[in-house]
Amino acid sequence: MVWPSRRQEKCLVRAIPQIKPTRRPWYCSPIGAGWVVGAGRSEADAPIVHLCMMHFCIILERMMNPFRFGAVVTEDDFCPRPDLVGQLRGCLESRQHVALLGERRTGKTSLIFETVRRVRGLRLVYAQLWAVKSVEDVASRLLRAISTTQVRESSFVERVARSLAYLRPRIEFDPTTGQPSITVSPGTKLPPAGLHGVFDFLEELSVRHRLAVVLDEFQDIRAVEDAKALLGEIRSRIQGPGRAPYVFAGSIRHEMERIFRDPSSPFFKSLRTLEVQELSREAFQEFLAKRFVSGRRRVPGATFDAVFVLAQDNPGDVQQFCAAVWDVSSPGDVIEGKQVQAALAHVLVTERKGYESQARRLTSNQVKCLRALARIGGQRPQSREFLTEAGIALPASVKRALTRLIDLEIVYGPEVGHKFFDPFFKQWVLKEL
Repeated sequence: MVWPSRRQEKCLVRAIPQIKPTRRPWYCSPIGAGWVVGAGRSEADAPIVHLCMMHFCIILERMMNPFRFGAVVTEDDFCPRPDLVGQLRGCLESRQHVALLGERRTGKTSLIFETVRRVRGLRLVYAQLWAVKSVEDVASRLLRAISTTQVRESSFVERVARSLAYLRPRIEFDPTTGQPSITVSPGTKLPPAGLHGVFDFLEELSVRHRLAVVLDEFQDIRAVEDAKALLGEIRSRIQGPGRAPYVFAGSIRHEMERIFRDPSSPFFKSLRTLEVQELSREAFQEFLAKRFVSGRRRVPGATFDAVFVLAQDNPGDVQQFCAAVWDVSSPGDVIEGKQVQAALAHVLVTERKGYESQARRLTSNQVKCLRALARIGGQRPQSREFLTEAGIALPASVKRALTRLIDLEIVYGPEVGHKFFDPFFKQWVLKEL
């Protein structure tokens, strides 16, 4: 008997969450599909029911949008990166700390989750440090990450309360799952050295469980008051022969380079660095084409080239655009220029309010620089050509405007030609500003 593929099972469960895939030749569900088992049918009907469900799975797979973006993906939804996965897996298995650099939406977090998934028995402590402003924020993010590691010990909460009492931890329980959530109580003030207990607790936890600790958007720690002392404290806590490997992931290259490549930084040349680049077009195109084929859509190579250019080869943005192409097309279509333009319009309508809000906060010179960047690029922003295109007389005014756009994370720095963080915002600027 032919069983549903893993992808077909996922499609079915996404559509009807109550259905639970089993290895029996049919699906059991308490509602909706109750006719599958019970409801007047006997096990003698199982092969017929199985064929019906297989047919339903295939139809559903073709209907559902197969492109995932804006969230962590693993398994079948993860575009293979065998070299990077192998390198990161080697670091985790040998307990080697690593810095992971890459622009936003290039798949760093998915790479981490997929690699951890492939290492048997390894549990992930994942702390998101985006926009942290204080040592207390860092401590709270680490505590929250510890509380979601799926460690099931009867004494876990008690040990947190006892070991980290000086942090005045606030412990709350999710009413649905019963999962504890631990943060630092409001009003608590911590010096950089105040994190020692959190790292000691992580080390104690790693004695009982095989852990990997991930600090994502690590560059934002530089915004914390006395950041250098805080970085020194973290460095001192991980430099010993610990059991848990640490992954420091970041998306703002110049900020990450200041942490790991500046001789004055406590982390200077202290650990291995891996870079997450854009996927090769050939491998990525093959991955995407299979998903379009699953919905009976064909995409010529020239169309893929146009999509990659529009999305600046960024994996997350390419997936978002492909999802829009899927939404504006139908089974049997050959995807060409007409569908590409319709997909772009679809994306811009979806993102319009956010783009308008972002543009309203900008000064006149910042808007002028954005227009010029969108039209001619930012390789030479001090050139006469750029000044003329922007309509700004003084190079110093352009420099101030670009510095602010970089600080607002609207464009990247000069090392990548001041390209837009969001390639679709660039298209919106060209059309609307």
